[in-house]
Amino acid sequence: MNEYLIPVTNSCTLIALSYVALKMRTRVLGGMNEMILVPLFTGCSSILMMLLPIPTDLIIQDLRYIPIMMAGLRLGLPLALLSVIPPAIFTLYLNEPYVLYELLHGLLFPALISSFLHQKEYRAGFERIRLSVAVKLAALLFAVKAVGGYLVLAGLRPDYLWMNGYMFAVTLACLIVLIAMHNEENKSWLIQRQLELEANQDRLTGLPNLRSFLEIADRTLRKRRLGILMIDIDNFKNFNDSLGHLQGDKLLREAGQLLRAAIGEKDYIARYGGEEFIVMCDSIDRGLLSYLAHKLCHTTAEYPFVGREVQPGKAISISIGIAVADRAGDDLYQLIAEADQALYESKKKGKNRYSLYEGREATVRY
Repeated sequence: MNEYLIPVTNSCTLIALSYVALKMRTRVLGGMNEMILVPLFTGCSSILMMLLPIPTDLIIQDLRYIPIMMAGLRLGLPLALLSVIPPAIFTLYLNEPYVLYELLHGLLFPALISSFLHQKEYRAGFERIRLSVAVKLAALLFAVKAVGGYLVLAGLRPDYLWMNGYMFAVTLACLIVLIAMHNEENKSWLIQRQLELEANQDRLTGLPNLRSFLEIADRTLRKRRLGILMIDIDNFKNFNDSLGHLQGDKLLREAGQLLRAAIGEKDYIARYGGEEFIVMCDSIDRGLLSYLAHKLCHTTAEYPFVGREVQPGKAISISIGIAVADRAGDDLYQLIAEADQALYESKKKGKNRYSLYEGREATVRY
């Protein structure tokens, strides 16, 4: 009777290992770490299950397939197949009976069927894995094992079916617990990510806020030079006073999204405050920065904002100040102050233009 308690003990070990894996996910997922550490951890978990078999009078049973199934279900076929390699090598090393059967049924087939039920939303953690998936996986595995047992044993014996029926129940219970753990961990992770997003996001425009910008720009400037663009919507007070704050807020949202779409892929824009925006540019070439500033001014002036008729020239325009770090490690706040001084020159010279900070002076261009 004790042999029927062994799968429960093994399942508890597997659940504990899975809990550790879930807690390590943020440090592992992505890049080469994922391609190496996930298969290694999953493969070692599978080997541990092979070292804790359930002795029976027939083929020795174990739960080697469950870590492989969870890897395939959560992360897809490539990582599931990579996870098969360590236990497959260990199986060949043991040279146990029915080695081909164990390689196919115990490792390769679980990787394939679980990957077939994988969805990309599972990997990102944005969708819960339904518990019905556990039923499908356990049922498919039981069916294949029944067919394999029939071929290997030249017929199905009642005690073989009974033992595999029991293993079906253990497998199903284990998968349900692991999927529930995965879903609960994802729920906590999503809540944390949402809180982090809200802390670093400007609620009105949806752009990153100044706090987030300063942290990222400061880290970047310590490593390399960068360019800063300070952007201000011209005559915004007139727009607000004429059409009201609701229309002013709408203008800020539309302008923010327009500017974000117009900057380069490696550039980073945030709301600085009020009607001002700030951009961290990947380029330090003053010619390219001038081209970008000219593009932003032109794009904004040509965009059909609602209510633009109340503005001078019947268009919404922006003024821009540009500053470039002389070297990596420069003071970020000083760089922003230089861009702000260049912005002031753009405003003073007539607005709807950009200026480059060069030493103590700013060169104004349109």
